[in-house]
Amino acid sequence: MSEVAKLSRKYGLICGAGREPLTIAKILSKQHVSVFIIKLYGEADADYSEFEHIELKIGQLEKISKYLADAGCTEIVLSGKIRNLSLFKINPDFSALKILAQHIKLGDNVLLESVSKFFEEEGFIVVPQDKIRPRECLPAGYVLGSIPEGRIADDIQIGISYLAQSSQFDIGQAVIVQSGRFIAIEATEGTDAMIKRASGMINPDNSPAIFIKMAKLNQSLELDLPVFGLETIKILQASDIKIACLHAENCKLSVGLNDIESAAMQAGISLYAVDYEG
Repeated sequence: MSEVAKLSRKYGLICGAGREPLTIAKILSKQHVSVFIIKLYGEADADYSEFEHIELKIGQLEKISKYLADAGCTEIVLSGKIRNLSLFKINPDFSALKILAQHIKLGDNVLLESVSKFFEEEGFIVVPQDKIRPRECLPAGYVLGSIPEGRIADDIQIGISYLAQSSQFDIGQAVIVQSGRFIAIEATEGTDAMIKRASGMINPDNSPAIFIKMAKLNQSLELDLPVFGLETIKILQASDIKIACLHAENCKLSVGLNDIESAAMQAGISLYAVDYEG
């Protein structure tokens, strides 16, 4: 594509929590694609000062659509975590109220899909963020450290089984298990906050505490893919958690695998790819 063609395009980036949206924005900028940022109130926490941006509430769908159209955006990307979907209920417009009615019956994942469908019906092309920054995950069978066995293997399976069963309730994507007990279950606070909350409850005299993060069954991976990165590794290390299990092919690494491996080894953390089916 020519530079003129690139500059004639403008992406709207609707940003939730985390650094992934900022990474997406910078990738587009380096490709000479213009970016307009919608910071979601109470969620977006990265610094977007270098980009044209505005902050709006997630329930103001019609206003978001108008700002995107007025900015000349034809393609949009939904990126970042939505940690508190109750924010959707703050001054919702008519379109948001219709989506909320579906959400009550069908859950968070359907809400996110409905938001995406709303923007498509408004005439925007919703671009999966993987099209801009290809997903890199732990491959199936990946092992960094000793092969799990005994109590460790049992605890991993306990965590996986729970996450499979809890998927229908839209609770969270991660747990910490130690010696057959759940130390923490992710709620709306997010993964890193869950780990910090659990740090004082880990017994150093028991078998190692295990962190497990999985995508929910039937989850829209284009809109709400679990992410694992360097900051989480630092928090795991500080919390004395030495084993991390990630959903094979379904938990996005925030940086390249080589960087994740290097950080995990420096932190003394074993890393495994796991799946719902063994």
